[in-house]
Amino acid sequence: MKQLIVVLSLLVSNNLFSQGQAKSSIQWINIEKAEELTERYSNNMLVFFFRKGCPDCNRMKTETLRDPKIIKLINENFFPVILDARSKDTINFNGKEYINQQPIDHGRTFRHDLYHELVVGGNNQYVYPYIVIVDRKHKPIRYLPGYLPTVRLERSLIKLLNK
Repeated sequence: MKQLIVVLSLLVSNNLFSQGQAKSSIQWINIEKAEELTERYSNNMLVFFFRKGCPDCNRMKTETLRDPKIIKLINENFFPVILDARSKDTINFNGKEYINQQPIDHGRTFRHDLYHELVVGGNNQYVYPYIVIVDRKHKPIRYLPGYLPTVRLERSLIKLLNK
């Protein structure tokens, strides 16, 4: 019984003291949860589209999106979502079902319809990676195509937040 009390007190104290610590990674959530949270709170959604095997996507994930300033900026000001732009998954967003129209048996995948829907306003630039900022009405308000080094992403996000 004493051991149980000791273990429980250690777990509770560890949990209490870790609440205020800075996060060491972006706290990605699924798009359905982000959609719900943007309706309830004033933060916008940040959708990071990537493609498997994309060198610039991998570089952005391992460098830019791991920078402590970027992590803090995104976690505190956005509801972050990460999506494979060529996923075969069905995704529900804004009351509509999105799919990848290329049949699975064709092997190589085509762009997902949600990727197309969200980036079409960005001059139809189908590049990877791609960040789209989506407002609480689920409309894209800012397009950030291609690889962005830390300084450029930070500047773009701060500029958006200061509007």
